[in-house]
Order: sequence, then structure tokens, then C-alpha cells
Amino acid sequence: MNLLTKLGVIVATAFSLIACGGSSGGGSKDATTGELTSELSIPFIARANDTEISCGAQLSGLGSDAASGTIRGFALYIHDVVLINSDGTEIPLSLDDNDWQNSGVALLDYQDKLDNCESDTAKPTNNMLVGSVQGDLVNVDRIRFTVGVPSELNHEDITAAASPLNRTDMHWSWQSGYKHLRMDVSPDGGVMKPDNTTATTWNIHLGSTACVGNPQTGETVSCGANNRPTIELDISDIANQQLVIDYGKLVENSALMTDQGGAPGCMSGPTDLDCIEVFDALGMGLGENSDPTEGQTVFSVESL
Repeated sequence: MNLLTKLGVIVATAFSLIACGGSSGGGSKDATTGELTSELSIPFIARANDTEISCGAQLSGLGSDAASGTIRGFALYIHDVVLINSDGTEIPLSLDDNDWQNSGVALLDYQDKLDNCESDTAKPTNNMLVGSVQGDLVNVDRIRFTVGVPSELNHEDITAAASPLNRTDMHWSWQSGYKHLRMDVSPDGGVMKPDNTTATTWNIHLGSTACVGNPQTGETVSCGANNRPTIELDISDIANQQLVIDYGKLVENSALMTDQGGAPGCMSGPTDLDCIEVFDALGMGLGENSDPTEGQTVFSVESL
């Protein structure tokens, strides 16, 4: 079966990127434009090295000190998803509106228990983007997306926002906006702080910093560091591949059991030493600094 035929088949699975479209006739034509509309489901699998992320998973080999531990929270926002053809033309993904997607923003959430994984009560999770594109997908060989909440939505009233932009655990404040990415892990043995006290959790809260302007009085907010990494990945066969988020790669050069100051872990502060390696893994420089090494290492594509 060639790629064009595969794109015309909907396969119900949480571990494949499926397109209904292509000139095989599986899609539908827009009545106004005559363009082919294809429905897509894009899965993002979250792991730490070889262990799939969930509240009950025992993670190991984390960071430069090979820490073991469990998650306390693991979620990220994604927007501006675009498929790219081999000739460089772009096909934007229009996200459906549902409990996990609204206003063009999606929340991926892997925490399957309430109360920072300390409860026995199950919590819904989501590892899928669902939407549609207009155009033929046969020549798609790349995908691009941005992590975080876009600036035009980042400083809105969270109490009036629709799900998933109403999540208080993913929000800092009106001015600073949302936590674009929140990945909290409790290392076995705790986190030693510079004052010789111990914290229980090494946190990664990625968000915009150096923000000025009061949105509650109608002012426009601008932020010195938006901290929204844009990820572009090669896709050779979109019907038989999945996207991967690897926490092990995110903290590969970080010491989870020893904090270097400030809040334990990385809270996106421009002077937070624990953020340098995290930001580098995401393909960003910290604050006004340039990216120490080119590219990102956290997101990848793999075959099923």
C-alpha cells in the first residue's frame, strides 16, 4: 500500500498519525474552495528514557546524577501546528474544539491521578491532537509546532477561559500568563538545596518572563522572554510514525538531586542556573543568551 492510499484510511489507534485524505478519495472536498479536507489525529507519546510517563511509573537514569523518581505533573500546551510539503509549502492544522483543545491551543496531559499523583483517583489524560487540514498530504515530509500558549491568549482572564485554558495548575498569573510546559518530578531521596535543606520535587515550569503591562486594566502585555520553543521534525511516513516527548532528554545534563538556587528546578528565570541545560535541550537560550548548542533534543519521530 503506497502512502497516498494510506492517507485515505482512518485507523483508530492512539499510536499512529492518521490522515483521511489524499487523492485516494478518503477525504472530502470543501464546497466553497474545492480543496480536499483531511481529518488528522496526531499522537504524542511521553517517555522518560524507555519508560512511558504516568503517575505510577518508576523513572530511572534521569539527569547527570542518574536519579530515579516519579512524576507529580506532566503537561504542555501546543499551538500553531503545520504540516510542510517537500517543496516548502505549508498546510496548517485547524484544531477541533473539545475539552483538550480550544482557540487553536491544545493541552497534552499525562498525569493520570489527581492531587499531583498522590491520589488514587483517576484523572483524564490526553496525548492526541485532533483537527483537519485543507490540501493533499501525499508530499508532507515535516511537521512544525510551537510549545506554549500564544501571546494573544497568554494574558487573558483564566476564570472566563474555556477548557483547557482554564487550568489553574497550568497558570502563573495574569501578567506572566500560562505555564507553557509543566513537568514536575520527585527524585528518590529528594532535592538538596544550597542551604542544605531538602525539597521533594524538581520542577520545570516553562513560561514567559520579564513581562510588563497590566492586562486587568486593559494594558497590552509584552514579555522580554516569550520562552515558546518552535519544534520542526522530519516525517518520512506519517501513517506509520508517532511523535515522542522524552523527559530523559530534557534533563539529560541536569542534576535533579542537587538544586543550584532559587526554586527547585527550572522556573524559567533568566538567572536560574538550573534552566541553562533545560532550555538548551528545548533549542532555546536562557534570557538574552543564545542557544548554547544548535537544535533541540526533546522531541522526535519514531516508527510504529
